[in-house]
Amino acid sequence: MARVYLAQDEKLGRNVAVKRLHSDSPADAAGRFEREARLGASLNHPNLVSVYDIETEPESVLIVMEYVEGQTLRDLLADGPLGIEQAISVVRDVGAALDHAHAQGVVHRDVKPANILIRRDGVAKLADLGIAKAAESTQLTHSGMVVGTASYMAPEQLDGSSASSATDVYALAAVMYEALGGEKARDGSTPVEIAHQVATDPTPDLRREWENAPAGAADVLMRGMARDPADRPGSAGRLARDLEEGLR
Repeated sequence: MARVYLAQDEKLGRNVAVKRLHSDSPADAAGRFEREARLGASLNHPNLVSVYDIETEPESVLIVMEYVEGQTLRDLLADGPLGIEQAISVVRDVGAALDHAHAQGVVHRDVKPANILIRRDGVAKLADLGIAKAAESTQLTHSGMVVGTASYMAPEQLDGSSASSATDVYALAAVMYEALGGEKARDGSTPVEIAHQVATDPTPDLRREWENAPAGAADVLMRGMARDPADRPGSAGRLARDLEEGLR
């Protein structure tokens, strides 16, 4: 995985997070990565982790980001599923962040619990916007891993097709399935195994993990993880609103 360090911005007197990503690509890749990453960094939204600076080195890239005091959703889920109100808060915040990015033509491509930071006051902030696209285009990886995390990747990502805003909608639905049910919608030992599940198995039903899950919420998540992007809710915000309605 990429290494993340807590550091001090001595000029402005604030804590920052510094992420180091390593490159196994040609020498000019760092420059291409910087251009792609700056596109994501140019966006400003209260539910996006701000990127302050990007520095390139011969074999790595340093990304200086807002330090969020709290924990990742992945760490939070280690203690079990979220309650309904907390789940609604998370999906609202992440949905709003994705809608803002999509309106500017930026697709995240790697929405997953590890990239969702929960502040101490409960606000959720989405991290790594622009980094997945940059890594994809320059072959920069998080310690050689594929871009995206297979359990949350839409079928079009797994088969190498183009990603779109609907790709992020799928990932958000998969994240919320896990957040509410306590288990991943798709899981396997390799991306190939998960891709086979996506291609052949029925869309997971939340009631498989949470017996008493409201039918409306289960249906929303199934639509969110539809194989055909056209069958998914039209935006991340729409998924969030529909899920909230289904859970109420």
